[in-house]
Amino acid sequence: MSKIDQAWELLFEGKVEEAKLLVEEGHQVDTCMDSSTLNLFAYLYIEENNFEDALLACQRYIQLAREEQNTEQEHIGLHQLAMVYRSQGNFKKALELIEEEAKLLATDFSEDKLKWSVNEYEQGYLRLQLGELDSALHFMKRSLENALMTDDLIARACAYRGLGEIYATSRITDLAEQVFTQSITAFEEANDDIGVEEVRALMISYHIN
Repeated sequence: MSKIDQAWELLFEGKVEEAKLLVEEGHQVDTCMDSSTLNLFAYLYIEENNFEDALLACQRYIQLAREEQNTEQEHIGLHQLAMVYRSQGNFKKALELIEEEAKLLATDFSEDKLKWSVNEYEQGYLRLQLGELDSALHFMKRSLENALMTDDLIARACAYRGLGEIYATSRITDLAEQVFTQSITAFEEANDDIGVEEVRALMISYHIN
């Protein structure tokens, strides 16, 4: 197993510092030429709330993708960069990047339902954070529609959860309870215990039984 693969495993086990030491042995963000390694750097820095270095890793990732004219990597990089800004609470900048990603999807991946579902989830979630509830609902419903056309249980679970948050924020409690329950079911089917607990915690925070 390569050091990068070992570092990914350590990250998934929550051993962020060990993973970072391993990847930094042979790589530096500003000279790295490998997309997977830059992706790993971004995740590690986000885990540490080191947003400055996470931004550098994502920007380097996008730069590489554009040099190689690799739109698959470019859309992933834009999504990652948006996640860094989202983690910082800069929802407006994050949304701009997700909208930029959507333009790439429309050009190169128009039929990829999963990519659209993930993008539209973020469009919905970020608009919820910005208080744009009507457009948030529009995009989250589209995210669910696309997720239901795939076999991806996590995408469905996330879309249901997002709808739950929008309905709960809009005080439509009965619909919120319904979709939160559907989210839990999908997370359970995917054997994602953390996802299940997160939805239950959300229901408690919104005072939904």
